[in-house]
Amino acid sequence: MSQKILFGAAAAVALLLGIGAAAAHTIVGNRVFPATLTIDDPGVNDELVLPMFTYLPTSNPDGTEGPITYSAGWEFDKTITPDLVFTIGNEYDWQRNPQAAGWSNIDTEAKYVFYQNPEHEFIVAGAESVDWGNTGSPQGSSLPSTPFTTVTSKAFIGKGFGDVPVDWIRPFAVTGEMDFSIPTVSINADQSLNPTVLTYGATLQYSLLYENSFIHQMPDFVNKLIPAFEGIFSTPISNIGPYVPGMFSPYDTTGVVGPSLYYIGQYFEVGVMAQVPINEESGRHVGALAIIDFFLDDIAPDTIGKPLFSPPEVRNP
Repeated sequence: MSQKILFGAAAAVALLLGIGAAAAHTIVGNRVFPATLTIDDPGVNDELVLPMFTYLPTSNPDGTEGPITYSAGWEFDKTITPDLVFTIGNEYDWQRNPQAAGWSNIDTEAKYVFYQNPEHEFIVAGAESVDWGNTGSPQGSSLPSTPFTTVTSKAFIGKGFGDVPVDWIRPFAVTGEMDFSIPTVSINADQSLNPTVLTYGATLQYSLLYENSFIHQMPDFVNKLIPAFEGIFSTPISNIGPYVPGMFSPYDTTGVVGPSLYYIGQYFEVGVMAQVPINEESGRHVGALAIIDFFLDDIAPDTIGKPLFSPPEVRNP
């Protein structure tokens, strides 16, 4: 494999691993929005993700098997006020074909809820995220971290349908996220380009937890489950390099879609998802995501789980 092909495959893996990094659960009125695996939920909370696991097989442009990457990440969310949260996290990646391993860059984020309507289970939020260059494994390692910083502006929305007067619709909810990522270095030393990227995704959820609480009682083994279908996609939009024969096109959109399932306990959440690539650039085989998310605002509501500058939040469901 040539160096350029290897770099291109590694960049695609890094993009797909990084597009769903943040995770938290949100309560708006009677609605619980789980910490979904492809996009962040639209709220702010005190939580600890430990771990988030990713398995992602990719392909090379010639159709042969590309890098197979595994990652284990962590994230800590600390509310400053009931509407503002600061997040920090990163992940350790290890790879086969070829063998490599290393830490990703440290990622931080400030997220603010601009509007929420409990009666209509509706919420809107925004965030600024920074992936800090060279804060992971050094450039001499087998899987170095990105040497430049990337700044991302994000927008989030969530809507539950508990206000609809039709029982079979009320357990449904949707969430969405749109990100605009700008690298602080546009041209690398080898003259390759770092594009600005638009990332966008959505989830469609059906809450058996909501159905059990507000419509009719469900069996014990399913009444805390939220099945969903979700997807996330990334499209380079500017500063895009020319097409190089033998490599994937730098203009193509990459992404994954797939079913997911979340268990919502009193103090934690467990989630799993199958990642189905949308094209060859995204991979040829199904990957997987998993998460364990601890609700610090429920575990320790009067200490580490409360906002720094306000009383503990009232959490109903």
